[in-house]
Amino acid sequence: MSDEEKENDFFGSDFNSSKYFKNNKVSVGPANLSTYFTDGSDAYANQNKLFISFHHVPSGKSVFFKAFITAFNEAYNCDWSSESVYGRADPIYMFKQTQRKITLAFKIPASSTSEAYENLTKVQSLTQFLYPSYTSTTNATTISQSPLIRIKVMNLLSNRADVMHQDNTSFDAHLDNYTKRQSWSSNEGLLGVVENLAVGHNLEGDDGAFVVGSNAILPKFLDINLSFAPIHEEPLGWDSFGKFSSDLFPYGADSATVRDLTEEAINSNTYEALKAAIEAGESGGDYREATEAALAEQEARYSGMGGMRRLKKDLKSGDKAAQDYVQAQYDAGAYSDDSGYTKQGGKIVDAAINASEFE
Repeated sequence: MSDEEKENDFFGSDFNSSKYFKNNKVSVGPANLSTYFTDGSDAYANQNKLFISFHHVPSGKSVFFKAFITAFNEAYNCDWSSESVYGRADPIYMFKQTQRKITLAFKIPASSTSEAYENLTKVQSLTQFLYPSYTSTTNATTISQSPLIRIKVMNLLSNRADVMHQDNTSFDAHLDNYTKRQSWSSNEGLLGVVENLAVGHNLEGDDGAFVVGSNAILPKFLDINLSFAPIHEEPLGWDSFGKFSSDLFPYGADSATVRDLTEEAINSNTYEALKAAIEAGESGGDYREATEAALAEQEARYSGMGGMRRLKKDLKSGDKAAQDYVQAQYDAGAYSDDSGYTKQGGKIVDAAINASEFE
């Protein structure tokens, strides 16, 4: 992000309803007394960074609006092609793509003529963002860039491609990290195209407009409605191991589960990781059946009469599950320190076989 863009973000997101008044003051009453004008929504939006931003990719310019949101909806449309087969009750479906569409509506109120004028300039900039960039040639102009836009609606709509998964954190730490790592920079919005934009000036009814001069009015209340089609900057889908390509899509929220512990259990097949995943009760649908079966098999095989003989036999044959079981038992303090155990590897097999606990 360039220095110019950072400066634009800094000043553009700083709301001031008296910006266009002389010395930030307004004249009131029959005596036209000059006084400062304040609007509580300015302070609230500035302090909490509660706003909507639009970043025009070709020019690097941004525009910000207070988050008086009236509608924010997402639609995920799965596109399938179907082929009917003779003698088959149901057609054969072939997946093509999943499209995401977003509709956003918000209001832009004006508490003063200064804010009404600023609102009009911001909506003017937003409409300009919808037009392409041109380059001039000898006799004509050609389109050089399409009007791509990044939209950011606080944490609900943003580009999460650069957000990292938080490992080894507690439940409360997940929420704390989530709130702390939110950025208000407009260039971190979700990339896409605005399919349509509607501006309501609300000149009728109670809202009306400020009359600021001869043949000049400023709407007191603007309505914005738009449809947005995202262009995701990372692949989205599941791999062969049951892992989604972007854990934090689409809201950047990292759930506090035993997912990582369960993956460790599947990858290393360690007894303790399996047991912890099952006891936590949140190992996940894809892993739970496998982890329960592996744990039950180990417990049944190596407990009770003859269990130690079977374990010793499995260790001699180099069985990986048996090695993991012994390692977990050693880590839990089941065997004495002088038994010569080492961490995973061939030595643990010899140590387990020679340990007096197995005699």
